[in-house]
Amino acid sequence: MKNGILSTEPQKTTLLIRFMVGFYFLAGGVLKLSYPELQETGFFQNLGFISAGAMVSVISFLEIVCGLMIMAGLFTRIAVIPLLLTISFTVMIGKFPILFEEGFWLMAHISRIDFAMFLGCIFLFITGSGYWSLDWKMLNSGV
Repeated sequence: MKNGILSTEPQKTTLLIRFMVGFYFLAGGVLKLSYPELQETGFFQNLGFISAGAMVSVISFLEIVCGLMIMAGLFTRIAVIPLLLTISFTVMIGKFPILFEEGFWLMAHISRIDFAMFLGCIFLFITGSGYWSLDWKMLNSGV
């Protein structure tokens, strides 16, 4: 099981995808916690969440932790799973209604970064964290 989670392709260029995806989520989580006006608690309140502020804090913390794990290449396959769920939820609830109200092209334009991060997460889930990662070091050191 450990080898399945830590296994990774020995590609050095995976570092670029890891930093792109990891930094995106790290920055998003930090911004949501640092600037309360960005927390969009009204979004969660409209969905019926009682404690929308707490929900935003949990998601922000998750984005920060998972973003750092991805950047370090630590349990990357596990770290991308909650981020895939977060992006899927964001697109379905926040961006998909635009498709029916404004059309495909506006929705595609507004959700292009979400789509890129979704594909980046899928890539990391399939290939692993690459050569320059803690996963690679743990797998090849016998830890």
